[in-house]
Amino acid sequence: MEGEAMTGKACGLRGFVWGLVSLAVILGGCAALGLAPPEVAGPRLFTFPGDWTKVPAKTVTLFYPGQASWEFLTSNDHPGAPALEAGCTGCHAGQEKTLGGKLVQAGPREADPIPGKAPSIDLTVRAAYDAEFIYFQFRWATATPHAIHTLWRYDGKQWVAWGGPKPDATKKGIPPSYEDRLAVLLDDPDNVPAFDGSAATFSQVGCWMTCHTSMRAMPKDVPRNAIEPHPYWGRQGRKVGDIRKYLLISRTARDEAGAWDKVKPAAELTRLKAAGKFLDLWQWRAARSNGVGYTSDDWVLEYRNGDAGRAPFFSRPKPEFMYNEKVVGFRAIPEADLPARMGQAALIEGKNAVPLDPNARFAVGDLLPQYLQREPQGSGADVQASGRYADGHWVVELRRKLNTGNADDKVLRPGKAYPVGFSIFDDTVSNRRHYVTLPLTVGLGVDGDVKAVKVGP
Repeated sequence: MEGEAMTGKACGLRGFVWGLVSLAVILGGCAALGLAPPEVAGPRLFTFPGDWTKVPAKTVTLFYPGQASWEFLTSNDHPGAPALEAGCTGCHAGQEKTLGGKLVQAGPREADPIPGKAPSIDLTVRAAYDAEFIYFQFRWATATPHAIHTLWRYDGKQWVAWGGPKPDATKKGIPPSYEDRLAVLLDDPDNVPAFDGSAATFSQVGCWMTCHTSMRAMPKDVPRNAIEPHPYWGRQGRKVGDIRKYLLISRTARDEAGAWDKVKPAAELTRLKAAGKFLDLWQWRAARSNGVGYTSDDWVLEYRNGDAGRAPFFSRPKPEFMYNEKVVGFRAIPEADLPARMGQAALIEGKNAVPLDPNARFAVGDLLPQYLQREPQGSGADVQASGRYADGHWVVELRRKLNTGNADDKVLRPGKAYPVGFSIFDDTVSNRRHYVTLPLTVGLGVDGDVKAVKVGP
């Protein structure tokens, strides 16, 4: 469903914001001198109608989960399996740092550890709401911002894929490049069960009910050649390349591989979706959405699906765009200058991106992003975001309507508490190598682990 049309005033404000972004890119020329930029910041498309310093702050600890899938949690290898329906916090509240310290090391839940990876990270959360919107502010420390994702690198003859997450890139002898990311996974009070007939729900077990042993980078990661002949997932169906987050209520059975291939009929999936049996997922991405002031907006049922409309980023199988030299002063970023030009790296459709000129000259080591950012549309544009890195911290603010009117979003109502989980991707990692919380709640005007307070008139 398309969002409401922008008013002329809003369009004017949007244009003014984009003007500031373009000006900031031009003034970022200090980076060309080899100086680190003082900050990395995306545009601000909304104003918080209150004072964040007066909103109560909640600091939660996120920990490294390793390959602890739902199948592990419910197996005999997990001592807490018999008590799982009582909730993860009953056994593990206050143990986040200890759990992270164990799981980040080589062991039965981590076959491929990353040297030097921190076991946990602290996240400060504030939340508020008014008559129309919910607002979040997140703050966490990180030594280096990563506002780039996978890249194209010119080798003197052609453009080749470059970068990628740890530890994959480092094993190939390539410097890792992958975006920092913040994710919010949200349910409503009528909890989604972990599987058909289960008494365990999202409020008790959190994101683990979406994490299965068959997903990418997990112990039973399904290879592409096994996916391609599958009637739902393969070349005659959805044409996916890997298995991502999903709920077991979308499967006809359970097994040690997470029943990745046992998808319920399409009519049953449609019924579950209409009944609200899905999870809402917002992902702020430092490299693929922050430059246009949004998160990506997804929902999880049989897969991690994108909301209707279009996402704030896209890619092509080969490089088709370069920087507009007339706008930013360069057509590509030299490899040696990338850290200093982190704040200039966003390549944005219709703003600083132009078609790649086949006659343009490039030097060995010149870099271009593989993903372009763009203004999202429809339900994909529901969550606006403003991310800024300065003084050793990311500060990210989100805004979304309490009721978007879209079928792929959860409706939020004052006076209720909502199950939620937060995750952070830090230090150039992807998929399972993020940090996660134990199950939490956010209360809109009522008690919760995070209490959203009323602001505005």
